[in-house]
Amino acid sequence: MHHDEKWQEFHQNGERIINGGRLPERGNPKRDGENVWVGTTILWLYRKSRNGIEILFQKRSHFVDHNPDKWDVSAGGHINYQEDIADAAVREAREEIGIDIEKEKLKYSFSLAGSSGYNLLIYGYFYDWTGREDDFHFDDNEVSEVKWVSLEDFDEFVKGDDVKRPLKGAYHTLGLTKYWLEYYGNL
Repeated sequence: MHHDEKWQEFHQNGERIINGGRLPERGNPKRDGENVWVGTTILWLYRKSRNGIEILFQKRSHFVDHNPDKWDVSAGGHINYQEDIADAAVREAREEIGIDIEKEKLKYSFSLAGSSGYNLLIYGYFYDWTGREDDFHFDDNEVSEVKWVSLEDFDEFVKGDDVKRPLKGAYHTLGLTKYWLEYYGNL
């Protein structure tokens, strides 16, 4: 994340608030204190291999403030002020794991409201990495490594102590992720 960026604020129904933007220093809006929401993207890279469908996790570096040394989604983060939602997913992939993905090949999968007591609108995307080189770069010290996990091992992996706590407790997000991959991943 770049500290000069503002986050896009939304009404609860998903409509953008046109004026302003939220400074990151203010943090995520709390459910019991504010009437605005901020948007975030979740991007899962997946591939088809001889092990079946695999999904990419990133390990947050020990330099980050929140959840250091914990496994997390392939890439994700806040939507910047006036930024297209899919463009945010593309940007986060470039910033966090150093890859360029094509916006047109993103597969939108779900939207969720709310997370851990904060007013968050979460937009989930998938991207098929089958047949591409694992040429990931972690230039901004936000990520330390990546790991492919088979869909067969997915449930056990996300229960581990080294998984980011908000992700580990996001049963709805993880359930939708696994369902989407089981249903659409082989198409």
